[in-house]
Amino acid sequence: MDETKYLILIRGQDETSNVLSYTRHGTKVNVMFKSLKSFPYSRQNVVIEENPTVIDVIDQVIYYNNILLTGVNQILQFNGKVKIIFDKQKSEVYNSDAIRVDDNSLNHNVAQDILNYWKEIAPYTKSDDDEEAFLKREYDRLTCINLESVLGCYITKEPLQCLNQDTNDVIFPFSFNLSQKQALENALRANVSVIEGPPGTGKTQSILNIIANLAIMQGKSVAVVSGNNAAVQNVKDKLEKEQYGFLLAFLGNKKNRKAFFEKLPLYDVTDWKSEIEESVLLEKISSLNGRINYLLNLNNEQAKVQQELAAYYMERQHFNRYYDNQDIEEIKRLLFYRKTPERVISFLSDHYFATEEHKSHKLTYKLKLLIKYGFTDFKKLKENEIAIILNLQKEYYNLKIAGLEQRKKALEQELANAEFEQLLAQHKEYSTSLFKQKLYGRYHDKKVEQFTGTSYKGHFDKFIERFPVVLSTTHSLRNCVPDNYLFDYLIIDESSQVDLLSGALALSCCKRAIIVGDTKQLPHIVDEKIKDKIQTANVENIYDYFQHNILSSMLALYPELPRVILKEHYRCHPKIIGFCNQKYYRGTLIPFTREDTNDTPFIFYRTVKGNHMREVTKGESRGKYNQRELDVIEEVLQNPHIVTKDITEIGFTTPYRNQADRAGKAYDNGMECDTVHKYQGREKKLMIMSTVLDNTFPGKKGLAFVDDPCKINVAVSRAQDQFVLVTDHSFFEKAGKEVSDLIRYIEYHTLDEHLIESEVVSVFDLLYKEYSCKLMAFKKRLPNISKYQSENIMWQLLDDIISEDKYNCFEFTMQVLLRNLLKNDDKLTPEEVRYVNHNASVDFVVYYKLNRKPVLIIEVDGFAFHENNPAQLERDALKNSILDKHELRLLRLATNGSREEFKIKNEIEQVLNGILGV
Repeated sequence: MDETKYLILIRGQDETSNVLSYTRHGTKVNVMFKSLKSFPYSRQNVVIEENPTVIDVIDQVIYYNNILLTGVNQILQFNGKVKIIFDKQKSEVYNSDAIRVDDNSLNHNVAQDILNYWKEIAPYTKSDDDEEAFLKREYDRLTCINLESVLGCYITKEPLQCLNQDTNDVIFPFSFNLSQKQALENALRANVSVIEGPPGTGKTQSILNIIANLAIMQGKSVAVVSGNNAAVQNVKDKLEKEQYGFLLAFLGNKKNRKAFFEKLPLYDVTDWKSEIEESVLLEKISSLNGRINYLLNLNNEQAKVQQELAAYYMERQHFNRYYDNQDIEEIKRLLFYRKTPERVISFLSDHYFATEEHKSHKLTYKLKLLIKYGFTDFKKLKENEIAIILNLQKEYYNLKIAGLEQRKKALEQELANAEFEQLLAQHKEYSTSLFKQKLYGRYHDKKVEQFTGTSYKGHFDKFIERFPVVLSTTHSLRNCVPDNYLFDYLIIDESSQVDLLSGALALSCCKRAIIVGDTKQLPHIVDEKIKDKIQTANVENIYDYFQHNILSSMLALYPELPRVILKEHYRCHPKIIGFCNQKYYRGTLIPFTREDTNDTPFIFYRTVKGNHMREVTKGESRGKYNQRELDVIEEVLQNPHIVTKDITEIGFTTPYRNQADRAGKAYDNGMECDTVHKYQGREKKLMIMSTVLDNTFPGKKGLAFVDDPCKINVAVSRAQDQFVLVTDHSFFEKAGKEVSDLIRYIEYHTLDEHLIESEVVSVFDLLYKEYSCKLMAFKKRLPNISKYQSENIMWQLLDDIISEDKYNCFEFTMQVLLRNLLKNDDKLTPEEVRYVNHNASVDFVVYYKLNRKPVLIIEVDGFAFHENNPAQLERDALKNSILDKHELRLLRLATNGSREEFKIKNEIEQVLNGILGV
């Protein structure tokens, strides 16, 4: 019979090609075979279908139960059956509902161009997994992309899918916080989601809870991958620690696969059956969720209050140093009722305006102070104005801290009364019981299958049922599964270090993806020399191998994708993560670690003067190193203030491989020495960082490589309890931005012999931001922020400039007393001293966020009040002289001038260039 027109199944076997003819007689079917032998069959044993529909297979991919069928020449659609004819006329018959025909996404011209571009790069890249040209072979095998895969969606720019899954039944057997809960819910509601995990925020714990819900509670297949084995090993170690390691198949490269199949993990779930019904456990978990969510918010607020308290304690320490250096009388009792931080600021603001407008002697002003504040010591205010103001400022800190302490205590009490810790423990207990109950039901009577490295792909449905979680590198995942098999979910860990080529290979193996990483940490290392070998042009930026990793590319393509930043931080000393938080995460992190007054989170070493850096240009150990900085490590290890004497808890890091290798040889006593790139994902109680560079020309050439925000962020955040910086005696004082900011931050927070004393006091600028906000609040009472419209205009202009990303390292305030910018008046003439003490002020101060150091003073000069007023010009000259003696940059802007924005930006650019050493 013609196989293109008929389908004849006898007892389930396709005999079409062997049948010559057939006839039906009642309940029988007589079949004449080509051998001329005739046999009668019961009708129930014979299926005869005619006139099939021919399905076009050109530019299509065909799947049988989600497994790709290759070599398909023709598909014949019969009633309920599909006959597929393969190369060499081989054919198979399948049930129609088991066959799926999809478009090959490579048929899209743009998709093909992107794939060709990646294929062109592949021969020049190396993988840690196997031999060279590994990626080239993988891309040669990538002949089709399933449109149902995330890669198909990504490469064709298909919109994200909303899955609308119910999140009420999620469990957390590995504990959780608010951010981690949101991350799990996002993963369940979209086919692609991102978890941004800054250092120490529990990325791995989030992954474990996601695995528990997807692989076991929902029965999904899950792959966990990263650019190297270290990250997935971390997942494996933590699951094994909780006795769940039998869920995992640690595959990846040949070595890992061989080790896995030589010793398949065993399990014993005998005692895991819960005495409580699953429905009851779910109900208990659900009833706890609402209460716990509220308390988690309170717990986060408590941590924020603690963080704010620590900042105010530090500010007060700096202010008290400044206060103690002033020759003023401490006022034991200030006649001032209902003292609050806000009222103190309000009093200072009122007094400033009254003095500025020459109204401080008037009766109306004194009545205002009496009625509003209960203040009556007007004679004392006139005779001891500076002392009263400084004492009020001191009182501000005391009141602010007392208020925060009170709020902290109230939060602690509310959490304790609600039995927060007990509820969390209960939630974890119920979640763990339900998780184990599910595992018991899945494994307790399951036949033990014996899989081998050569046979498991042929029985992959059984293999993935036994091992629902597969661990691999991004490079090797496709090698670990049957051709074009799709996992239900793929989790990419440390995704900022996953390049587009290997990331795309992993995305070709999954229906949904959860991308875990941090855009503020180090990306993968790119060999820029490859660019010269690539002919393909005009590939869109988001697919550019040299510009993006898989995380940044996905965020660029899908800016609306579900994305959560894990905020709760559990690793570093609060002051250590405080630098990263202020500098790189805009203050969004919430530290849950605690600090003690005796802690020494930072130690800062400068080498003695001299050019100590060397650069080896020949031989095997090429690169920069600094022997003097290596020698200093010995001094570090002998320092009585280091937090640990256990050498294995100490890490050494540096941007340069040569420096790390020399440190490893010099200190082969258990201290781990590695580059910053290699330390990503690791941590130590004590981290020592060597910057290597000095002020020589080769040192300056290395600045861009060392002074990288991602490197500094990673290096600092590796330290749990203590960070030690070893650097050149002066190079980073004027060169660079990241390391110099770190130095300023350390100097500000050490308050010891390493703090560089400056003639310009920057500490009280910490108060000015809140002070400025208070002045803004007076807008409802006053016609404007200032009675001078020119100052209102300048405020808005500065606000616009500082809002630009390029200048967000600066802040500004207005109407700052000149004496608060100066530490002493030793350099001033008697006339200048009198001027300062007569409430002289400056209009605007722009200062650096991290150390609150003033960098630019702006004076707004009205024509009538300044240029046309000789007396005021003399006062301006006094102010110019004072600021010049204290090396404070001054910009005067006349109200009848022009190009104010350009002039301000030009001054700020010069400040930035000074910082960058340009």
